Amino acid sequence: MVADGEAVTLLQAARLALGWTQGRLLHELMTVANALGEPIQEPASLKVSISKWENGKRQVGRRYRRLFRAVYRMTDAELGFAAGAARPGASVVFAESIPAGVDAAATLWEADDARPSTSPFDGRAYATPALRWLLGSPERPDHPQGRPIGTPHIAAVRQMTAAMRAIDNEFGGGYARASVVRYLHHEVTPLLRDGRYDARLGADLFSAAAEMTQLAGWMTYDVGYHGLAQEYLVHALRLAMAAGDRPLGAEILAAMSHQSTYLRQPGQGVDLARAAARTATRAGVSALVAEAYLLEAHAHATAGSERACTVMLGRAEHTLDRADRRADPAFLGYFGPAYLSAKFGHCFHELGRPRQAERFARASLDMDESYVRGKAFNLALLAAAHAGQGDVEQACTIGGDVLDLAVELRSARAVGYINGLRRQLRPYGSAPAVTEFEHRAMAAQT
Repeated sequence: MVADGEAVTLLQAARLALGWTQGRLLHELMTVANALGEPIQEPASLKVSISKWENGKRQVGRRYRRLFRAVYRMTDAELGFAAGAARPGASVVFAESIPAGVDAAATLWEADDARPSTSPFDGRAYATPALRWLLGSPERPDHPQGRPIGTPHIAAVRQMTAAMRAIDNEFGGGYARASVVRYLHHEVTPLLRDGRYDARLGADLFSAAAEMTQLAGWMTYDVGYHGLAQEYLVHALRLAMAAGDRPLGAEILAAMSHQSTYLRQPGQGVDLARAAARTATRAGVSALVAEAYLLEAHAHATAGSERACTVMLGRAEHTLDRADRRADPAFLGYFGPAYLSAKFGHCFHELGRPRQAERFARASLDMDESYVRGKAFNLALLAAAHAGQGDVEQACTIGGDVLDLAVELRSARAVGYINGLRRQLRPYGSAPAVTEFEHRAMAAQT
């Protein structure tokens, strides 16, 4: 399925991040309107308008902008009402020093814990951080003053990250994102700012903080807050550099590439994937190198460069076959044959080769069932491959399975994939199976 980042607007992302249905949003809008002494007279009409506003098909008028601001406690710019009011990438700064990096990350966590920002994605904002990472020199993350901290403090951060990562994989980024942000603000900030640690312990602490920050960025990307996700990933990279953690740095660069390609900026996706590959090679983690090659292949496919895509797919497969997985970092547990097959399938789908996409999409379903979101994505890819071959009945049947999984997910990307399949099926709109799937999809989003 074509990953269309534009499929989820800022207005829709604000609702999905809270786990609300459109019905819940309608109730909240009516409650606020009543409190303001301006009751809504036609709820059915407003329900239709909500769908059109969220899909970008109709502009939100002044009265409802005020209601949305009150319901979400966000500004016009954060909700996508004031084009150009937010400055893309304004807070995406790769700090020059370790103390400045800690302050920048802590400021982000505090602000996000109070109210998330939905600033737009800026494809240029990743270039400088990636370059500074590649050219950076070794650092000493020590802090000789403050209350003493030890390995149990760091172990707690890592255990919390592992638990939240499992929840993210099963339920989507919107389910526990706020909990991760709150933990970073209230628990990790005091460790970094007020703890006493030497360079060795500091490296472990900064590595743990960087991994949790990367997870927060990934969750934020999943719920559709793309500018905010950029800030998290850049700060995660800065913390990883302070820790001297090359494998984690490669994984963060890979996440940046993933997001850029998803948002249809494949040139940036290629550059970041290459930076990830170079970092992973220096770290000696072959599986990470293979992942970076896959991400570069996906970016080439998104740009329509079939030959370059094919070359990188071959390199990825060869590298993974030869990799010694015993030394893999724990965060790379998701990367295996199913992930490889899914990426192959996405590449062939982007290149307009649905038969090959179907073969790899089927193989991708031989996966760990705890990755519920990933399974929904892989099923959506399989449904899209069938739709691409004109097999509408099968596409709708599998699409129904996607809806069954997605109903429990808080993931803007899941909504985006479903909407992509709906668009792909529109030429067959008169078919009963398509009509039924469309009704189910609309009901699931309301």
